[in-house]
Amino acid sequence: MTPRPRKPKNRNLPPNLYTNNGGRTYLYRRPDNGKTFGMGSDRKEAIEAAKQLNSMLMTSSLVSKVMGAETVTQHIEHFLKRLDEREYSKSTESLTKIRLKQIRESIGDMPLEDVTVKHVSDMLELYSPGVANQLRSVCIDLFRSAMARGLCHANPAEVTEIRRVKKSRKRMTLEQFNAIREQAPVWLQNAMDLALITLQRREDITLLKFDQIRDGYLYVIQQKTRKHDTGYLKIAIGPSLERVISRCRDDIASPFLVHRRPQKKIKRAGMEHWTQIKPEMISRQVKAITDELLEDMPEAERPTFHEIRALGIKLYKDAGIDPQKLAGHASEKMTKNYDSDHDEIRWVETEAGLKL
Repeated sequence: MTPRPRKPKNRNLPPNLYTNNGGRTYLYRRPDNGKTFGMGSDRKEAIEAAKQLNSMLMTSSLVSKVMGAETVTQHIEHFLKRLDEREYSKSTESLTKIRLKQIRESIGDMPLEDVTVKHVSDMLELYSPGVANQLRSVCIDLFRSAMARGLCHANPAEVTEIRRVKKSRKRMTLEQFNAIREQAPVWLQNAMDLALITLQRREDITLLKFDQIRDGYLYVIQQKTRKHDTGYLKIAIGPSLERVISRCRDDIASPFLVHRRPQKKIKRAGMEHWTQIKPEMISRQVKAITDELLEDMPEAERPTFHEIRALGIKLYKDAGIDPQKLAGHASEKMTKNYDSDHDEIRWVETEAGLKL
């Protein structure tokens, strides 16, 4: 496709350099990302600077095109074809696809070898810290895959900055848990109790079945970490858990521990049984209750069902029990992340037993 002819006032200028402010100043538009920069009013200096910039920014892209170098978008297509080999959970896979779309929209037309740390950093700056960190993680995996294919020699995403995420949501207190539970329907009470005692995530709670109970144990395969050894749990059923399981055995014939009788006996898409509870329903129900009970608290700070997991970890630690294995965490650091931001100070008991 033939490029559009330059306007008469710009014909004697190098590519990507334009007049501005009625011809009084000059403007340079980067050919790789379209960003513009003021170049001052000195024509000679502006032309010289534009030539130098063109030599640095245009050459590699032109060479890459001639050599048929693979672009970021082309590699993303290859990456997506093998996404199922990574054994992501459904939620992680869905989120990864969203982040890949954002990468494609930002730097998709660029040859992989031409992408610099600055390109990735500029892309990350467009998003909030939480989203930027997720985007950075996906970008690192994407370029590692490209390096393994011999398409580039460095991973520009790895050296970018990890943003600090300021948590606005408050931790759930035991008092709040009890207040929410009191207002909850029976099926949600069961879900809350199971989450507090077993420390399992919302998705795993909704998938618990009675046939996973064998010989005094509850067998759980965590959806998020099932490809790791820590994701396969054999939980001994103690008195507290036994009481919750007994309450789950009601007059509704359901294979799931957490279940309900809907208004219409219909098996909906993505559900195994008409009594099944979807994870989103748990979140909506808890939010409806917290919105009413905690109306004086800013909405962004109100605890969600997910905070029950953090509360359970805190209670286990208060009782002197290490919750790392039960939570399915591969490291103590991850368990500490869930235990952070609670108001109380946990004093570490020790002894100064040095004998002099």
